[in-house]
Amino acid sequence: MKITIPELSLVVLIGASGAGKSSFAKKHFKPTEVISSDFCRGLICDDENN
Repeated sequence: MKITIPELSLVVLIGASGAGKSSFAKKHFKPTEVISSDFCRGLICDDENN
């Protein structure tokens, strides 16, 4: 599968837990291009699951 995304775009992956959003992001985007809500939650309260 080839994905073409214009520059200066925002891609939002939405779905149920375990649907493969993170796996898809890791496969198709650089680590510096992905912002995880779990990671951001961990920055705020030191617990990604909180």
